[in-house]
Amino acid sequence: MRPRRPAYVLPGLAILAFATFLGLALVRLFLVEQDMRDNVDENMLWVISQAQVASHRLDGAVNRHLLGDTDADPELRFDILVSRLVLLGAGPQRRYLEEIGFAEELDRALLNLEAIEPLLENLEPRPLANDMVVHAHLEPLMGQLNRIANAVMVQEWEATGSRLDAHRRSMLQTIASILGILLSGLLLVALLFHALRQRRDAQRALMAHRDRLEEEVERHICRYRKAAEALTQALKRERGVSEFYRSFAGMVSHQFRTPLAVIDSGLQRLIRRHGDMAPAQRLTRYHQLREAVAQMTRLVESSLTAARLDGAQVEAQPESCNLTDLVEQACRFQSEARGGSQIRVSAQGAPLLAWCDRSLVEQILANLLSNALKYSATTEPISVHLGAEGERLYCRIEDGGIGIPADELPRLFERFFRSRNAREISGLGLGLNIARHLAQIQDGDITVSSVEGEGTTFTLWLPAATGRTQDVDA
Repeated sequence: MRPRRPAYVLPGLAILAFATFLGLALVRLFLVEQDMRDNVDENMLWVISQAQVASHRLDGAVNRHLLGDTDADPELRFDILVSRLVLLGAGPQRRYLEEIGFAEELDRALLNLEAIEPLLENLEPRPLANDMVVHAHLEPLMGQLNRIANAVMVQEWEATGSRLDAHRRSMLQTIASILGILLSGLLLVALLFHALRQRRDAQRALMAHRDRLEEEVERHICRYRKAAEALTQALKRERGVSEFYRSFAGMVSHQFRTPLAVIDSGLQRLIRRHGDMAPAQRLTRYHQLREAVAQMTRLVESSLTAARLDGAQVEAQPESCNLTDLVEQACRFQSEARGGSQIRVSAQGAPLLAWCDRSLVEQILANLLSNALKYSATTEPISVHLGAEGERLYCRIEDGGIGIPADELPRLFERFFRSRNAREISGLGLGLNIARHLAQIQDGDITVSSVEGEGTTFTLWLPAATGRTQDVDA
């Protein structure tokens, strides 16, 4: 497998190329600027041209002076010519003439100039003799200056051409450097976008990996949570079953003893005095025995229901049910069983549809209605009100019975608990506990309010069927 190239190599090379091209461009521009500042050739050409002009003016001034022009000043013109030649023979001008090989011509011109100076001192307005002498010395001087000027001009042209070629090469190198800078910049931009895209892809991959890890952790946590919840529920059921069996043992020893004693004593009396009893008296004894057996049957059924609730064996099968029909049916059954007891039902006009298990609600209503009838006088009517509050429906059962002491209301739904003012009335203490459990497994509840001696109100709460997809039962 080939070793992977470090990620910073290519960007580093691009940055190095960018800096190199930029430095080269700056150097070439600096050299061009320095070369443009070098104007020695132009200075030389100007000085030589001024020397030529000064020589011609000196020749003219001499001629006018010989012809009698008093304004002509040959000495002044001579001094100007001397200053021009001295300037050529000093500093960079001298070095430049030495480079092009005309320093000796300048020296000869200076010698000719020295020969002219004494002639100017004795110059008088005379015929052509003096004129010819001065001109004989000026002519070679002017020729020398002309040769120097030609050489300087030729040298300037060559230098200008060379400089232009050098400038052209510098400009081409600068353009190439700029193109290199542009390409390096484009490469850096491409690398930047590539790095940003890689960073974005890496972030997406990291987010996806994190989501997968969270899902995996959540899956394991859910599994362990479910196992913990199952263990907790199992432990809770085990404790409930243990508590139930302890309570059931105490209840059996207390509650079963009375009906069994009634059955035993009644049977013994029938055995001993069967022949002496009238048929009506025997019939009464038979009814008492049946009531005792029915009480034991109810006790066993309630105990079995409580055990099934503790073992989580009772499950609700909710459906959309008409709560008004259920309540009216339960009231009718209880009224008939109690010999026509008066139960008044009032409900809202709209159909009250509850999401509940019909059979479990029937058990709850039977328990609440039977308690209301049992703990109320036969002349006291039972009021049942139906309605809705938000997303819940309620069935409120009010009686005018003995009521419940305020200090015992918090314990009313405990298993086998019976109020102190109801000890004389037969009961097991399981009905309300079972009824509340049945309501709670349907996402409902039972609440109570009571005043001792005035009556009690139980309210069954059930979730409404609003928004459910199942159709209403007939």
